[in-house]
Amino acid sequence: MFTSRPIVVAACVAALSLLAGACGSSSKATPTATTSPTPADPAPYAKPGPYAVGVTSMQLAGGRKVAVWYPADKTTTSGHAQESIDIASMLNPGLQKLVPAEDHILYKDDAFVDAPAATTPGTYPLVIFSHGFAGYPAQSVTLTTHLASWGFVVAAPNHVERSLDGLLGTAAQGVPKSTDLAVLQATIALVEKAANGSGLLHGLIDPDRVVAAGHSAGANAAYRLASADPRIKAWISYSVGFDGQGGPAPAPPAKPGMVMLGTTDGIIPAASSVKVYDGMNDPKYLVKIAGAGHLVFADICLIARSRGGLIGIAKAIKLPIPPQLFKLGSDGCLTPHPLPETAFPAIDQLSVGFFRWALHIDPQPVGLSTEAVAGLGGNVTVTHEG
Repeated sequence: MFTSRPIVVAACVAALSLLAGACGSSSKATPTATTSPTPADPAPYAKPGPYAVGVTSMQLAGGRKVAVWYPADKTTTSGHAQESIDIASMLNPGLQKLVPAEDHILYKDDAFVDAPAATTPGTYPLVIFSHGFAGYPAQSVTLTTHLASWGFVVAAPNHVERSLDGLLGTAAQGVPKSTDLAVLQATIALVEKAANGSGLLHGLIDPDRVVAAGHSAGANAAYRLASADPRIKAWISYSVGFDGQGGPAPAPPAKPGMVMLGTTDGIIPAASSVKVYDGMNDPKYLVKIAGAGHLVFADICLIARSRGGLIGIAKAIKLPIPPQLFKLGSDGCLTPHPLPETAFPAIDQLSVGFFRWALHIDPQPVGLSTEAVAGLGGNVTVTHEG
């Protein structure tokens, strides 16, 4: 129910400090990592980065929530609860009563609530992430926490106009309606203000290094943000297409972009994503995950898999949700699709590597090739122009 995680061979890195796990501004001290990938590793960013991950919740004006993942020191997470995603709690009270206790599933990830932020000197790039239709800010939490482990701050607002808890819950109540673009731009301002304050994110953000990412409806939103906002230096759209509702595509962003798709996506056809790629400006990357469905870029298929997944539970207990959400919540989860997590390491490597290169943290592309990700799992091909 959630929509929206010919090549330059990985180059040797000029200096070890540029491959450090944190991502700092060229005008400021680059944060040093406890470990660094070696030039011999073709896909160094597939592994978790040198940072632990903290997570906190913020609010935009009007009450709209924003989830923020950020790099934290590994020695400071003790005593902080591990983030748990409670899908049932996103439903309205009437629907929650229909969910048996044994089907009230908590999905834990690798982030720690309000853990102290990393104190390494320097600042970190900001990733603005937009979830998909009937999704939620943490729908792609494996990806967002992986980015944070490599020294990115990732902020994901709740698009209550199309989120799970907005459509089937109460999150939209009392929250002024807004456009995706306005919400994403307000999120940038919110996080930058927090970085300039005295709280948890004090001094953490590099305002000159902001990028965008999103899945499905959020992929379209990330594209629009990159097209409209000069602060966005690069963008990644996971399963993007402008052939359906939502209006035509805006002018192609004049900045580096990457499109990822599953070749058997039953929600946004692969051809629609290829069409977006064909119209992009150079430099641009196209990533194809053979056999993958729509949810290969999210964690949805992993939740409650032993009980038939979220859709299996919803059907078993006859939860009265709109029929169209059943396909959205299962595309890519079931056979003959490969397990989505098989492709997660390649998606992580390409996402981190692309943003590091686009932000000039890595002087040359590292691991942005078919050859580099060949041993990570999944059947992934990468095309590059410009």
